[in-house]
Amino acid sequence: QNGNPGSRHHNNQISTIAMQRCLSLVFITILNQANIVEGLLFQHQPITESRIRQPLSTTTTTTRRMSTSSNLKESMSKTKDNGRFPSRELLIHWRGEKDVGYSKPFRQLEFASALLAELEVPTEGESMLQFQNALNYSGNAKMADVNIEHFNEAMQFVTLNEEGCSKEDIQVPRDAIISTVERSALVHACYEVIAASENIEELAELAIQDGGFEDMYKGAANEKATWCFRARNYGDIPVTTTEIVVGKEKRYSSSARSMKLEKEGLKALTELLLKFGGKVDLLNPDCKVYIFDGLEGGTKILARRIAVGPRTSIIAPTTRICITNTPLEPIASFSLCNVARIRNGMAILDPYAGSCATLLASAMIAPQSQTVGIEIAHNGIVSRDNIRKDFSSRNLTQPVALLQGDSTNQTIRDEAKTAIQYRPFDAIIADPPYGIRESLSYNDKSPLEELFGSIAKDRQTNERLLRKGGRLVSFVAVTDEETLEEMLPSDDLAREAGLAFEVSREQPLNDKLSRWLVSYVCKE
Repeated sequence: QNGNPGSRHHNNQISTIAMQRCLSLVFITILNQANIVEGLLFQHQPITESRIRQPLSTTTTTTRRMSTSSNLKESMSKTKDNGRFPSRELLIHWRGEKDVGYSKPFRQLEFASALLAELEVPTEGESMLQFQNALNYSGNAKMADVNIEHFNEAMQFVTLNEEGCSKEDIQVPRDAIISTVERSALVHACYEVIAASENIEELAELAIQDGGFEDMYKGAANEKATWCFRARNYGDIPVTTTEIVVGKEKRYSSSARSMKLEKEGLKALTELLLKFGGKVDLLNPDCKVYIFDGLEGGTKILARRIAVGPRTSIIAPTTRICITNTPLEPIASFSLCNVARIRNGMAILDPYAGSCATLLASAMIAPQSQTVGIEIAHNGIVSRDNIRKDFSSRNLTQPVALLQGDSTNQTIRDEAKTAIQYRPFDAIIADPPYGIRESLSYNDKSPLEELFGSIAKDRQTNERLLRKGGRLVSFVAVTDEETLEEMLPSDDLAREAGLAFEVSREQPLNDKLSRWLVSYVCKE
């Protein structure tokens, strides 16, 4: 075994795990002896599918998705918050990609749109936020330029862009940031930067001066909230041949955890951590404290994780009862919904619903919304009963109507509006047939052109399908022999529908095909 490199690697892994456990147990013992571990302020539960939405308080009238305890979240939103964009810098760790560049084009647009939905403000585009890379590759491994770019953009600082809007004009409470993260499928986690210094020994003092952890102190609102400490090193770490092939270094994810930095960090943060009143919980803490080293600028950062992104995997096609040939994946469904800026109380229509992937995402993001799906396929192909089971099995709000028919049919559209008390929809979200597996030979018009025509017709009769200020967000398939402009409805048709083009993003599917996300606003 000693001559087997694989065995030595296995033994090293075992030694590392053992060292991690011993260090954690020793630290917990020290804290217990310091008499600062006393018990839970509230009963902590792990996040499950049934807890996708939880009340902010004991009332049942307001629902929110929770990644932390409701009491902890409420108190955090009141800490050092003047009602405007948080004075502390935010750090976003984006969700990883299976294929490089697959979801990256949607990241910033989805997050900015989700934030504007939470704020309920009409500001257009991403101009209100500014994103700056937090990583700068300095490893010793040879990597393709596209992989280096992918690595550098995996974590980004986000601030308010004063050129795009004034801090006095836009008020962003911390609770809105948390809610935005919890509905953004492309966000892995969001951290609030409490202190930064080249010297790790200065972080505790700076954090105490800042007051970013005051709610965790003895006698404060979250004195018994559980917590843990972790350290991540994004510095110059050697990589193996396997890691170079996939274009990622070990430091990209949780394997960037540094036991050496954690040991140094625990010692340096002792003065701060001894002020905490709650227990250490290494498995499921209410608050995670981090030190990040090796970020852009060379400083060490002390941060607290304030929210994590949603568990989109619970609506993955492989987990659903209703099975179709071309289901929309959760990331795409969430992106459509967030760019459409849906929120509670809205009426949402999918005129090409299929197995209702977009409506499942809508129910996760805005459980108090009303959704309607129209699908031309009969129940033998798309079972409405199975679709409803997909909602009920996940404790998600059911669509108010699942209609079989063609959305270009006036009667079907009238039925859709009747289901929401015959008023215009606030958002239309669509993933029309691409014409690749589905035949579109019955009509020279594309599905999106037909939809624009239907909106124009209803507008002319003063029986609007989409309200003024509402959004239409859709995917548009474009081959390598086509342009987006060729595949979009004409400007004349858009004017007839009262729609103004807002934004577009390209998502490459393969060498021959891209899927564009396009958004229109109903102006007239």
